[in-house]
Amino acid sequence: MDERVFVNGVNGATGDYLLAPPSLRDISAVARGDPVDRDQLGELRWWYRRSAEATFATREGVDPLNLAEAGWGVVFAHGADPAVHEALRPLLDHRRRQAGAIDERRYREFLGADGYRQGETKQDFLRRHGAGPGPADPDAVPYYLLLVGDPDAIPFTFQYQLDVQYAVGRLDLDGADAYASYARSVVRAEGSTATRAPRLALFGARNPDDRATALSSAQLVAPLAETLSRRAGDVTIDEPLLGDAAGKKALAALLSAPGRPDVVLTATHGIGFPADDPRQRPHQGALVCQEWPGPRAAPGPVPDSQYFSADDVPPDADLTGLVAFHFACFGAGTPSFDGFVRHDGERARLATRPFTARLPQRLLSQEAGGALAVVGHVDRAWGYSFTWPSVGSQTEVFASSLLRLLGGHPVGSAFEYFNEKYAEIATVLSQELEDVDFGKRPDDLALADLWIANNDARNIVILGDPAVRLTATRTPAGATTSSAAPVAAPVATTRIDAPPAPLAAPALAAEPAGATDRLDAEVDFGLLDGVRQARQRVAEGLNGLARTLQEGLEDIVAGMAAIEVVTSVADDLDAAVFDKDTGRFTETGARAVTRVGLAGDVQMTVASERRPDDPQLWELHTNMVGRATSARAEIVRTATSALTSLVDVLKAV
Repeated sequence: MDERVFVNGVNGATGDYLLAPPSLRDISAVARGDPVDRDQLGELRWWYRRSAEATFATREGVDPLNLAEAGWGVVFAHGADPAVHEALRPLLDHRRRQAGAIDERRYREFLGADGYRQGETKQDFLRRHGAGPGPADPDAVPYYLLLVGDPDAIPFTFQYQLDVQYAVGRLDLDGADAYASYARSVVRAEGSTATRAPRLALFGARNPDDRATALSSAQLVAPLAETLSRRAGDVTIDEPLLGDAAGKKALAALLSAPGRPDVVLTATHGIGFPADDPRQRPHQGALVCQEWPGPRAAPGPVPDSQYFSADDVPPDADLTGLVAFHFACFGAGTPSFDGFVRHDGERARLATRPFTARLPQRLLSQEAGGALAVVGHVDRAWGYSFTWPSVGSQTEVFASSLLRLLGGHPVGSAFEYFNEKYAEIATVLSQELEDVDFGKRPDDLALADLWIANNDARNIVILGDPAVRLTATRTPAGATTSSAAPVAAPVATTRIDAPPAPLAAPALAAEPAGATDRLDAEVDFGLLDGVRQARQRVAEGLNGLARTLQEGLEDIVAGMAAIEVVTSVADDLDAAVFDKDTGRFTETGARAVTRVGLAGDVQMTVASERRPDDPQLWELHTNMVGRATSARAEIVRTATSALTSLVDVLKAV
């Protein structure tokens, strides 16, 4: 327990921890006085049920990978500076073309009277716009939502609440020029294509005599590197930089040197300062590196040579396409009051006003090319993020989010796993608090575990547009990916070019030697003869069904040996009639044709009259290539899973 509550950041003014680890009894008392918002409880329980059933936050039938289906919106605070809105115009126009391609309602600008109003809860805001609890309906409020403004104008609590149901990010930058720079960077990144696999790097300090970074390096970074190396396919995973290798210069190279990774995860202390310290705004949440000698080793202010801040990002560094995840106290921002610790019943004040950390602001707004997104903690980061009582290291939420990001999901969709964890823990915590209200003796250890873990999971936020995705993504066999966000649905036709190799059914396990002898040796007095005969008949029938299913699967796969996606244009839509014999529309002219084989081989033809500066046509075509190949993979996966389940039944007969 002591290890789990020890991650409290480093006080830059004293060189010691920001706060001494609180006692279990203190944490339990705070938890009992600060129950989960009852208005959110029903929705959190709903979310957890959906996550347990392997569904997503959008309504049934909506693809979160497709902006034209999921929708995209931007939320400004009421009275926001019009110059910021205008500075974001390139990004807004880009998302309008994508999200509004099928239905213009799926692109929304919540501006002026429609924007966020001071003091509104998530439910207040949604109610004004015709939405309520439950799965996101993009025809009412889009799934991807970008909040624009500082946390004084749009509170962090609103972002937490909205993020349970939607994929939410925030842009809080320093002036209109910074917003314009970010908008240009995203549009430029999504207009490029990468022909390589993505690259990921992990960085974890292990400071001397420091239990917190010893825990995060050993139970987060190291096991995460091993897990991703096994499961990430063709993704390049760098050797993790741990301990002595996790110095400030090494981090600078990871984040800004030429040839840098596409995704960088850091696990370090975040530097913190008292509310009246002039270094708080520019440096709070900066990343403490290996140069820090540990707590109490060198009392006094921590020099900036021991941590990486916004000041250390070279002004000419091109960060285009980068997604960074900083596991550190205050790595994304600082609230006005401490969400975990109280003094004499009052919440401890952290800052005069809430603010976004300067380091991610700098990474996002680089003039030479800004990062796509930065993920981090608001308030403190705890060991509960990656450990659990009596279990130890628990990195699956991190691994699943990173794998989904590397696989081409927008960052908002990729990090839904953290929301699922938050919903699960909040549901259990609320039940425990309710039982205490009705007379149950509080278990200080259980309440402390649940309460800190709940707030810790809730406080992870996305800074940047939640719809951005990596320009280079790992490609499953037989599928293609596109860096451009999907838009609409041109016609796709499928044609059989060559039969694939036969689909092999999973092999049945041979009956263990002696199994029949053991059955016969039982003292059954002949009473089991009928059971044995019945079991044999069932097995024969199921084996026949398995063979029939296998043959059907082979026919299905043969029909999908090669996928051909044709994007055509027509002067007269009424004259375009689908011809079943040719698999094409009549009276149309093909502009792009892509053929994808089962092995992932791709051939493409583009009409000579297609202008290279025609982005909408290209987005239409690449969207359908991705959807067609994904559909094929899903059909084969589902059918194979059905066959495997049948085989499992046979093994048990």
